[in-house]
Amino acid sequence: MNKDLFLALNHWAVVGDVLNPEKFAYKIVQKLLRKGYEVSRVHPRGGDGVYVSLKDLPKQPDVLCLVINPKTGLEYVTEAAGLGVTHAWLQPGADAEEVVKHCQGLGMQVVQSCVLVELGLREKAEESRE
Repeated sequence: MNKDLFLALNHWAVVGDVLNPEKFAYKIVQKLLRKGYEVSRVHPRGGDGVYVSLKDLPKQPDVLCLVINPKTGLEYVTEAAGLGVTHAWLQPGADAEEVVKHCQGLGMQVVQSCVLVELGLREKAEESRE
């Protein structure tokens, strides 16, 4: 799948440990925000400014970004597809074969890659053109 297509979409729902600065979900949220994306933070336990469910978001995200264990990820994929989300970005560790197949079976486009790496590569490419 074309990563550029995903990165052109603005509203991302990041599912994972989004409140813990030591975790990749938190780092992904911060990087996306710095790059000007609209980000909704989601975690099964909720928290300050964190949604428990995708259906609770004020608007539908363009991209579901999973940074969570595959078993829980499957539930969020099902919920996202039911809401009409068609793009799923699966971070390493969240991209188990069963999750990928589930996404595809629900008609979602899938990227399996680290969004932090992809955004970093684009930053370096932009800097080299300057």
